Amino acid sequence: MVMAVIVQVINGDGQFEEKDVQQFVEANDLASCKTNYQVIAIMGPQSSGKSTLLNYVFGTSFMMMDAMAGRGQTTKGIWMSKSPKVTETTVLVMDLEGSDGRERGEDDTNFERQSALFALSVADVLLVNIWCHDIGREHGSGKPLLKTIFQVNLKLFAPEPDRKRPVLLFVIRDKTKTPLPKLVEVLEADLDRMWDSIAKPQKYEGSKLKDFFEVQYAALSHFEERYEDFQADAVHLRRRFSPDNEETLIRGDEKLPGDAFGLSIRKIWDVIRAQKDLNLPAHKVMVANIRCQEILEDQLRSFTEDQAWKTLQEASSSGIVEGFGKRAHDLMQSCVLGYEAEARYFDAHVRLAKLEELQQRLLAVLQPVYHSQVTAQQAAILGAFSKELKLAAMESGGLHGSFVAAAAACRMEAMTAFDKAFSKHLRIEGTPWDVAAESMSLAEILDSRISEVRSREVLLATERAEQQLASLVSGPVIGLLDACLPGMWPRLYAVCSEAAAAADKDLSRALKGYGLSKKEEEGLSERLRHRATANMQSHVREAALTRLSRMKDRFADVFSLDDKKAPRMWGPSDNIPTIAQKARRVAASVLSQLAVIRPPGEEGNEQGDAIDAAVMQLAQGNSASTSNSNDTALLTRQSSAASSSSVTCPTLPASRASSALDVLSAATWPGADASRVLLQPHDVRTTWREFMSYSNVVVQQALSAQQANRLANNRLPPLWALGAMLVLGWNEFMAVLFNPVYLVVAALVVLFLRSLYLELDVEREMAAGPLPGVLRLSNKFVPACHSVLRKSQDAVLSMFGSASELKQSRLASYAVASDQQGQERRRRPSPSSPSVVEFTELRRESKKGQ
Repeated sequence: MVMAVIVQVINGDGQFEEKDVQQFVEANDLASCKTNYQVIAIMGPQSSGKSTLLNYVFGTSFMMMDAMAGRGQTTKGIWMSKSPKVTETTVLVMDLEGSDGRERGEDDTNFERQSALFALSVADVLLVNIWCHDIGREHGSGKPLLKTIFQVNLKLFAPEPDRKRPVLLFVIRDKTKTPLPKLVEVLEADLDRMWDSIAKPQKYEGSKLKDFFEVQYAALSHFEERYEDFQADAVHLRRRFSPDNEETLIRGDEKLPGDAFGLSIRKIWDVIRAQKDLNLPAHKVMVANIRCQEILEDQLRSFTEDQAWKTLQEASSSGIVEGFGKRAHDLMQSCVLGYEAEARYFDAHVRLAKLEELQQRLLAVLQPVYHSQVTAQQAAILGAFSKELKLAAMESGGLHGSFVAAAAACRMEAMTAFDKAFSKHLRIEGTPWDVAAESMSLAEILDSRISEVRSREVLLATERAEQQLASLVSGPVIGLLDACLPGMWPRLYAVCSEAAAAADKDLSRALKGYGLSKKEEEGLSERLRHRATANMQSHVREAALTRLSRMKDRFADVFSLDDKKAPRMWGPSDNIPTIAQKARRVAASVLSQLAVIRPPGEEGNEQGDAIDAAVMQLAQGNSASTSNSNDTALLTRQSSAASSSSVTCPTLPASRASSALDVLSAATWPGADASRVLLQPHDVRTTWREFMSYSNVVVQQALSAQQANRLANNRLPPLWALGAMLVLGWNEFMAVLFNPVYLVVAALVVLFLRSLYLELDVEREMAAGPLPGVLRLSNKFVPACHSVLRKSQDAVLSMFGSASELKQSRLASYAVASDQQGQERRRRPSPSSPSVVEFTELRRESKKGQ
């Protein structure tokens, strides 16, 4: 007889020998058996011949009791071996330590209960070894042990009725003349009473033993007294473990595959040893969770390490892969089929749950590569779409609906191309990724591209219109700002409106083919109007920064040029103060126009009138001011005369003039929006003071020029004065004429009086009025006399000194000329004498010098 390998599953101390069991599983190649194996276990009293029965029936080599050595414990713990005699299927035989042994004592019954429960949970067929003469007894037949393990089995493992029913094979040893059916009746009656007496969970109330176990019976002859009959009965019992036998004990119940056998029995023993007071799942579910997870990880690892998958990944990273969907589906399907092939023997619920997890994890691995392919396909389609869309935008021109229709056609063509490419290369059967989701994503991208191109074209057209608008606005606005005349602001806004209308018309023509909505058209028109106004206001703000130079230019245009735009010569008839007043009013108008932006409307007109009144009031007050310095006395008198002349500021109501003065004393313009203020009141006052300093200098220069021209034209007394002098002073004239002394004295007096007249500036002082003129002349008479005498003395001394110097210089020049002529005569072959005219001129100059 071939000796079978024996391994101890659980030692005598109750420890599970995991390493030995795993070696036993590998040595007997249980993994290749899948579920084609059976587990046979035996339980019964100690020294009842359990090991002997197993060795004769299954051909194992468990240690048997030596009768000559005495009766005692032979098997400790739980042992297992493979049956060499049952070849149709793999039969694993487990030999348990006997119950009711004296070695463990009367109190240590825990291990025998644990081992019996373990055998009941693991074995497909549990042999209950019972002596024939113990049938009908309470303890001898092992009923207390069976009762305990049934009760604990229901409590711990919660088996499902009729799901899997292990076979309880009661082997009656040392059969007698009592017929087997009679013995069976007694046993069944005892089992039913025992089942009814155990405490069962509420859901098992009313259940029967046959709902959980299939009870079978067999009888064997006495081993010693009827040895040959015992052997024959053993052979007959072994045949019942053949699948082809009519009385076979082999059941096709679901069980775990052979490679999970070691893990399964270890988990069962852990539960039994822990004795947890819980409703734990069946051991198949526990093992299924572990093994299915291991199979899942192995299949997933094989998938990721597969060379075909790595090749597909590398190809996907470099571009579009032809037939990507089919290749990816085949790899996934191979992984799933491998899992199903290995996990089909485990619990269906666990297997399906882990299968779903495997599919989800496969999708997670595949998703980045799939999306890279979708992105690559979309990029290729988007590239062609962008070119066609750009061409459509260039060819759209101004035809109505051309760009919209072309973009729609390009979009439809791109969507059709993507649908074909997806069906041919990207579709992966069995995945939730379909063309609808990807097409929706592509459609969003296409719509975004169309909107982007449309927005870009609209923006370019708008920018061109704004450039055109800038040229339309800048020229007229700069011209108006250079003149800066009253009523400038309505004309500025009129220029903006006209320019915006022209630019809007051109923009509408350029964007006619882009399907703009009415709201968009209104928005663009509003943008152009705002841009025109902003451009105009930019020029105005720039002009406000150069306000002083503009005021000077306008003042110079009015003051320095006449009505024919010719420079003024400042003749005696020109009224310089009046002209200066008019020019200052023009400059003040420039300042008032640049103070605040005046939008069209009643509010802007009211604010503009108030600011004009304020600035004009400021200009009128400064023009009427006087200065007491001697250097500006003439300008002060003429400015005072001009302030009382008929040319004044526009007449304002008393309330408005008062309001203007109040405004000028404030920090801001009342009622004016801060965003429209160009110059605050303090800026206006500062600018006007600077301008007045400049204008005073210009007016002073003009007055000096006029006075010089007047003196040049009035060197002789008037004709009436000459006539009066001739009639009234004839006698004196004749006396002076015939008396040289009187003549000289009279000439000196006339010269003195003339110089005194010019020094007193009689005409200017009398222009202020007779009485003021006389008073001012009386105050200046003595200083003027002293000044004339001093100047006369200086003039006489200067005359004599200059005459002497002139004589010496002429003599020197005559000598030099004579030397030069002599040298020239010596150089010439035929010298010529100086002309008579030259000699005469030299003699005349010499005499004048003497």
